[in-house]
Order: sequence, then C-alpha cells, then structure tokens
Amino acid sequence: MRKRGLWLSIHRWLGIGLGVWFALVGATGSILVFEDAIDAWLNPQLLTTDKRGAWLPVEAIVERATEEHDLGRIEKIRFPQAAGEVYRLTVRVSPARRVGSERIEAMFDPVDGRLLGTRKAEALGLAAPHLLKTLYEFHRNVLLGEAGSNIVGIAGFLLLASAVSGIVLAWPKKRAGWRRLVWINTRASATRIAFDVHRSFGVAFALLLLLSTLTGATLVYLNYVRDLVGLFSKVAPFPTIPWRARDDAEPKGLGEIVAAVRAAHPDRTITEIHGPPRQTGGYLVYLRAAGDEHRLGDTILWVHPYTAEILVERSDRTRSAGETFMHWLFPLHSGSAFGTAGMVAMCATGVLPLLLGATGLWVWLRKRRGERIGRERRQQRAQPA
Repeated sequence: MRKRGLWLSIHRWLGIGLGVWFALVGATGSILVFEDAIDAWLNPQLLTTDKRGAWLPVEAIVERATEEHDLGRIEKIRFPQAAGEVYRLTVRVSPARRVGSERIEAMFDPVDGRLLGTRKAEALGLAAPHLLKTLYEFHRNVLLGEAGSNIVGIAGFLLLASAVSGIVLAWPKKRAGWRRLVWINTRASATRIAFDVHRSFGVAFALLLLLSTLTGATLVYLNYVRDLVGLFSKVAPFPTIPWRARDDAEPKGLGEIVAAVRAAHPDRTITEIHGPPRQTGGYLVYLRAAGDEHRLGDTILWVHPYTAEILVERSDRTRSAGETFMHWLFPLHSGSAFGTAGMVAMCATGVLPLLLGATGLWVWLRKRRGERIGRERRQQRAQPA
C-alpha cells in the first residue's frame, strides 16, 4: 500500500503540476504529424497550384529565381512530389539588398514557373504563413532556443514518468480485473465515468504514449544518444568529404547533377537538394522510395559538383545497426514508420494528454470535495448536542 501511495502521488502531482504543459506539447505534436498537409491547407496560395501538366526541370526554376527575380543565394530546394504541389526554394537574401542576411522561402509553380509568393523562413507568429513554424518551435524548444530544448527534454522524461506511474496504478491485482481495465460504465456517476475514461484511454494508448514520450525526449538529447548507441554499433556523423575544384573543368550544372542522381537511383525520387555545394560535402541530395519511413526519404547522397560522382551514400543498404536505430527515432516519434495508420494513431496520442489531464483533474477535485464534506460531517457529529 505504501508503494501504491508513492506511485499515486507521483502520478497525481505530475498531472496537476505539468498537466497544461503536457496538453500543449501533445496538441502541437498532434498537429505537426500532418505538418505539410495542414500548412498547404492554411496557405493554398503559396503551397498549392491548380495547374496540371509537365513539370519544368529544376534548373529552369533556379534560373527564374536567380536571374528573373534576383532572390539571392539558393540554399535548399524542395521538389514537388504530387500533382498540385510546388517547388519550395529556401533562399539566403543578399545583405547588399536588405539589412541583415535573412532567409526566405520562395514558392514556384512547377508547370509554368510562376513565382507564387514568398515568406520569411525563420519568422514566428500566429499568421497563417508562419503558424506551423511557430508550433514546431514551441514543440521543440518552447520558443526559448537551446535552453528551451532542455526544458522540453526534462518535461518529456517527466511525462514518461507520469505514463509509467499510471500504468502501474492501473495494473489489475486480480485476473478478473483485466476485463474491466478498458470498460466504461456509462450508468455510473459523472465522477466514475471520468475515472473510467481516464483509466481506459490511458491503458489503450499506453504503448503509443510511452513510445512518443521516450522518442521525443531522446530526440532532444540526440548527440548524447548517438554517443551511447555508438558504444555498441558505429554511428557516423554527417561526413566531411573535401573535394577540390578542377582547373581544367567547369562545375556541373544542377540539371546534370539531378540526371546523374536519377541514373544511379532510378527507383527513387528526389525530394530535396541542398546547395550550392560546400567545400566539405558537395551537393546534399535526399531521395525517397515507396515505403520509406522519413518524409524526405531514407536515402541521402553527397555528390561531387565537378564530376557528379556520388561521394557517400547513406541508405538502408549502407547503414550500420546503430545508424539504423538513430534513423528510426523520428519516424517512430511521428508515426510515419507505420504509414498513414501510424500517423493517425500518433496524432490521436498527441490529444491524449488533454483528455487525461481533464478527466484526472475532475476526479481529483471531486474526491477532494467529498473528503471535505466527510470531514465537516464528522466534525458536526463530534460536537456535543
């Protein structure tokens, strides 16, 4: 009984003290599971197009961005993957043209190459163009930078402790109790129904809740986890691959780089390219195949800008066991490791802390009220007539 009382205290006071925080982080995570779709729904004028037809090659889009619109230095290109999607270019605006060196995201129609609009890549706010970025930063670091990341990590482990304590408290003492574990007695009092909902939903989503909290806290302290996993299996960092410019040759055009990558991996589609090439890595290219867990794909290439040679490949056929473990952390956290069904399940899990917090608080307040009334009645009976 003393042990159960300890678990009950941990569960209760973590819920009361951090319930609002758990609900906010869970709700933002639930939205971010479908980040791209929601962003496109909020900003259709930027992120969608109704034009249908053959897509312009990426080099034509880059030419329009740099020469026709003079946007600045292109750092990243997100490719459209389906009809209605657009090219998304992350551009470093030249300090000569504006104060500072901010980054913007420019969207281009893939069919006619028209500039659909721009938005600041690092701006935060509740306006539609910046809402998803703001929710992401809140979920990642509570809008407090590195210090906020530590807060999120610690809170994640506390939420994990709350989930574990709830599982311990719900664990049946007798075999017959398993049948009532996820049962809600709709004919009982409101307080009893709230308790049954709290227990039943907590048990039903226990594994997903444990998975989301554990992977979320792990992603905050990714470098420490990488070092720990590296003790058992090699986990290489992003490679440093120096290459030298050739005096007797011109660098390959972006179209030639894309053609070389597609020739090497005809069964995959390019989702994103990072450039211009750096002296320590060349072009960085993400590719996606059917069934990949990551949104951008499970294959990453580093490509020589003068020869279009693939310098390093990170994919399922080249990763070590430790690298595979690290690679799966985010897909497990977002649910994408199990396809659309997994994402829907993880989205529902994100809403769970709000439901558990509300029902748990209701039961606690009603219990306190009952205890107070009981004390008052005992005091009245103890008074002399």
